[in-house]
Amino acid sequence: MKFTTFSAIAAAVFVLQAAHAQTPAKTVNRDQLRVCMNSESDLAARRQAMDARNKVNNEEAAAIRAEQQELTEERKRIGEDDATKIERFMNRRAKPHNARVKVAQDKAEAFRVDLEALNKALVAHNDQCGGISFMAEDKEAILKEREAAKKP
Repeated sequence: MKFTTFSAIAAAVFVLQAAHAQTPAKTVNRDQLRVCMNSESDLAARRQAMDARNKVNNEEAAAIRAEQQELTEERKRIGEDDATKIERFMNRRAKPHNARVKVAQDKAEAFRVDLEALNKALVAHNDQCGGISFMAEDKEAILKEREAAKKP
């Protein structure tokens, strides 16, 4: 599911780039270029954060699946005859597991919402900044500004 979502983003970027390739380049000044470069950096940082969250979510989902398998096997060993053992199992293992699943589902939903927002921001960036042309010295000046800002 997550791979499909990232594939959809990549496809949208490709389509938008192809559309921009057909229109003449819009020349931008240094301030407009700075806005586009800042937007690009922000999107890259957000994408890295999303990749990290996706990795954590996938690891948690794998751990939950493994725990679910253990719980299923343990529940089978308990059987159906002893209501006290079943209740202890539910309180001791199943309820905490279900709470863990709920937390993971909530995080996955928040991830989906944030991924959708990132996708919309990417489309907006491509609309504003795709297919621009600029003076090389403007880009160099902006890069020098960034380097100077990094120094203490």
